[in-house]
Amino acid sequence: MATTYAAHIVTDESLGGPEIIVMTVADPDTGAADEIATYPLGEGADYVRVLAEAGWRVSGSAETTDTGAVAEVEAVDPVVIVEHVTFARSRAEAEFARQDTSWRTVIGNAMRDGDSATALARAAGVSRERVYQLRDGRR
Repeated sequence: MATTYAAHIVTDESLGGPEIIVMTVADPDTGAADEIATYPLGEGADYVRVLAEAGWRVSGSAETTDTGAVAEVEAVDPVVIVEHVTFARSRAEAEFARQDTSWRTVIGNAMRDGDSATALARAAGVSRERVYQLRDGRR
C-alpha cells in the first residue's frame, strides 16, 4: 500500500496561490502535517496534469475548501519527487547560509560599533556571551 499525501490546490492569491502544496496527511490526534513540496499552478493549468508531471497521481476527487481544494495523492515517480525536494532543500540551505551570514555580520558590526551587548543579545534571542563570540568571529 502506497503512502498517501494531501495536495492542497491553493487558488486564493492572497495566500500565495495559485500553487499546489503537497503535504503529509494530517495526524489525527494533533492535526499536524508537514509540507513536502510546492508546485506553481499557472493560469488555466490542470492540477492533475501538474501533479502527474511532478511524479504524483491523484487518487481521489478534490474536495473544495475556502482556499481552493484538497485531493489525496500518492507518489508514482519517487525519483522525480526526490529530485524536486532535493533542489528545494539546496535552495533553502543556501538561503539559510545567506541569512546566517547577514545575522552574524550585523551583530558583529553592532558590537564593534559599541552597541549594547545586552540589547543585541535580547534582540537576537541569544546570550550576551554569544554576541561577544559573534563580535570576535568565534563559532
